[in-house]
Amino acid sequence: MTGGGGGLHRGRVTDGAGGAHWWGGRGPAGGGSHSRTGGRRRLLALVALLALLLAGGVAAVVSLTGGGEAPPAAAAPPPSPAAAPTGAAGAATDPAVLQQTLDDVTATSPVRFAADATEPTAEGAAAVERLAAALRASPGPAVTVEGHSAPVSDGGGRGVRLSEERAAGIARRLEAAGVPAARLRVVGVGPARPLATLEESRRVELRVG
Repeated sequence: MTGGGGGLHRGRVTDGAGGAHWWGGRGPAGGGSHSRTGGRRRLLALVALLALLLAGGVAAVVSLTGGGEAPPAAAAPPPSPAAAPTGAAGAATDPAVLQQTLDDVTATSPVRFAADATEPTAEGAAAVERLAAALRASPGPAVTVEGHSAPVSDGGGRGVRLSEERAAGIARRLEAAGVPAARLRVVGVGPARPLATLEESRRVELRVG
């Protein structure tokens, strides 16, 4: 539909008391498009609303993060205590367990000596190798090598010195088998702690600590 100076309209025409009214387009006198103007205003309002929301979100983020400052650094963990001596498997060496192992060896293969002798018997020499293996597998604790002599038929009055010589000889064998000398302490007990028989009394024992 056309009018004097008016353009093509997409709105509808209604009749009222005041005459014909044009909606959503240009009127007969050449008016602007109402729908286009209204749409542009709504778009501008939506853009303004989004800008406000965006500004509010940035302010909230800045507030929550403390103005962009980096969080305080975490406190350094306390230094770990010095590591305890460990065995071959990496577990800490238990002196009580090591002592039990040494006792088990000497119970089945005692380190014994003939009368007045400072060298162990063949069985005793084999036991020394087993004792050395147990000590190498459990490094750390110091070990006392105790020499003993029989109350009689074992050098008479030189029993203490004889027992010390026996202990020193076993300590040398342990060192040769790979046990550090710093771990070993030699003590001659003499005939002070005899066992049931003279043969059993002529011995060397190992004590942890």
